[in-house]
Amino acid sequence: MGNLHGGSFQAIQEYFQQKECRFCSHSFTSDGIQLLREEPGVLVVRVTCKTCGHPLGVAIVGTTPKPARPQSQHPRDWTKRDKERLVGQPPISYDDVIAAHQFFKDLDTDWHKHLPKTGRAS
Repeated sequence: MGNLHGGSFQAIQEYFQQKECRFCSHSFTSDGIQLLREEPGVLVVRVTCKTCGHPLGVAIVGTTPKPARPQSQHPRDWTKRDKERLVGQPPISYDDVIAAHQFFKDLDTDWHKHLPKTGRAS
């Protein structure tokens, strides 16, 4: 059979070589893992213990990779409220950082007047 799936068959062999035969407790070997059929996105393999000869069975293994998730336009930790407020806003620039630094540097003892008015629990 062709090499349509690249390393997929090798990965399947490595997976089953980590398993043990339930009859003799020996690990399966690569020569006991036979590729029966190759289809786009699917491999069919037969697994047999080469030590005692007992078959594990036939496995139908999907090999199609998961589609890549679209890249998010915002950080993953943003809340719904963050998205509503900030999506579409330009990114913070170097000048914005300098302006914020200057603002904080120039605050006087009455800095609390710059805080938003919110209800406070008594």
